[in-house]
Amino acid sequence: MAFGTDKIPYLGHYKLAEEPYSLSPNPRYLYVSPTHNLALEKTSWTIAAKRGLALCFGAVGTGKTTLARELAGRLDDAPEVSYVFITNPNYPTPNQLSYLDLLNLFKEFLRNQAVEEGKTLVLIMDEAQTLTAPLLELLRQMMNYESNDQKFLQVVLFAQEEFRARLQHPRLRNLVNRAAMSSTLDTLSLAETAAMLRHRWLIAGGKEFPFTQNAVERIYGYSDGIPRTQVILAENALLAGFLAQRSGIDGTLIEQVVADRSLPDTEPALTGPVIKRRTSSGKVTSLKRRA
Repeated sequence: MAFGTDKIPYLGHYKLAEEPYSLSPNPRYLYVSPTHNLALEKTSWTIAAKRGLALCFGAVGTGKTTLARELAGRLDDAPEVSYVFITNPNYPTPNQLSYLDLLNLFKEFLRNQAVEEGKTLVLIMDEAQTLTAPLLELLRQMMNYESNDQKFLQVVLFAQEEFRARLQHPRLRNLVNRAAMSSTLDTLSLAETAAMLRHRWLIAGGKEFPFTQNAVERIYGYSDGIPRTQVILAENALLAGFLAQRSGIDGTLIEQVVADRSLPDTEPALTGPVIKRRTSSGKVTSLKRRA
């Protein structure tokens, strides 16, 4: 294969217009599961009601970055909103140049924009678990700027689960007390995994969905419900299917992909009821995975 002439060789084979399972956090490909939708609604309400701070937690690979970009995209359509989206807030220290003067200037800017201009000012931070203690304190101070009936700055923090444990520290109590809403992104169920894979397939221009039910079950079981891992396995399977000139992807091919990768982001192939299925009634059932 010549580089630059056909970078994604399976597109033509599967009659696709785009990569369906790219790892890029493109909101167009976001599958909005019930927990993703709840998180979006909670954060949107916190911003609209000017309540101050909203938190969104999730394990690695559950879609926090894509959800943050989706939220930013929705704010783009609101002319009364001005926002800043920070993707990597891990700065070593706050700005040391006239620290108090800068805070006072920023406070006046927030008041002017919120009161005089009628703007809703939003700060969205991804990877919030990387924030240092001084930056968290700065964030708390910035959120103190308010009138009698509204917060001047609306903050949404997207963070890995480890950040929840950090917030238990007594010195962060004042920040935690400002949290109006908190959400948690769950891993996907088997049904949601199938829906996510089909959603992305259709967005990419796909027609006949190539993954069998057995293949979807394998993807779900090996990924432990983590969307990012599911996308990786699906991408690998499409390439393997193309190389074998196969139109369909079955469970055996998924197992070959997992064995070939042999990385710790997939569950080991153990015999037993390891694949959990959530039904509409909330009951959990299991599927057995082949060793």
